[in-house]
Amino acid sequence: MLKKYLMPFVAILLLSGCAASTNTLDISPKIQLPQQDPSLMGVTVSVNGADQRPDQALAKVNRDGQLVNLTPSRDLRFLLQEVLEKQMTARGYMIGPNGAVDLQIVVNKLYADVTEGNVRYNITTRADISIIAQAKNGNKQVKSYQSVYNVQGAFSATNDKITNAVDSVLADVINDMANDSSVNSFIKQNAR
Repeated sequence: MLKKYLMPFVAILLLSGCAASTNTLDISPKIQLPQQDPSLMGVTVSVNGADQRPDQALAKVNRDGQLVNLTPSRDLRFLLQEVLEKQMTARGYMIGPNGAVDLQIVVNKLYADVTEGNVRYNITTRADISIIAQAKNGNKQVKSYQSVYNVQGAFSATNDKITNAVDSVLADVINDMANDSSVNSFIKQNAR
């Protein structure tokens, strides 16, 4: 009698566990904003994003004998475009079309290399992001930001652990962007 009720209950638990797993990573890195530049007087820049990665997966993991692609919940080019717009606004720029300088933020590489053993996991995340500044006078500057983040732990690399690793490497790149004044200097020199 107990077996009659226990088997469907176990089946429901197993199926609910399968339904709860997702192949989407909710990427939301910490955004650092730069200091305001008081010398900027109404300079407008345009900002757009591009994703140059050959594969849209952020990670590929082996789950129950199958290779699973983990993708971001949000388009990375729009996420990073939003970050760059916030940073430029914090510096004192206005964002709009037909700006004095066109900025493009490009995702060259963003990937979490996940390896799992019997009792340990290793996640190495790499990011390579470029900002291309193109002035109306024809001058151009390309500034690249790279970062590597590694984390190891016990048991398996869950989606949350992979998400945290991707968020960490992106936060490092965003921090570097906020602290770098070379793009700001280029805009000030070429926005006349």
